Amino acid sequence: MLKPDKHTNPVLSIVNIAGLIIEQLKNNEIVSYDDLLNKLVHLTSESVQDVFLYSLSFLYLLDKIEYIADLDALRMKI
Repeated sequence: MLKPDKHTNPVLSIVNIAGLIIEQLKNNEIVSYDDLLNKLVHLTSESVQDVFLYSLSFLYLLDKIEYIADLDALRMKI
C-alpha cells in the first residue's frame, strides 16, 4: 500500500496525505475529524476519502497523532 507503482497518484498517496494532515494539525492545535476531511477534499479532490483513514492509521501507528473521542477530533502528539 505504501509502495508506489505505475498507477499511484502521488498527490493521493498515503504518505502525501499524511503530510497534509500533519500540516493542518500544525496550523490548528485541535481539528475535528469532519473539518480535517473537508479541508483535505478542498486541497486535493474527492478521491482523498479513499486514503484518508489509511493516512490517519499510518500517523497513529507512528504515534504522531492522538484521537480525542469526546470532541471527535485529532491532535498532534508532542
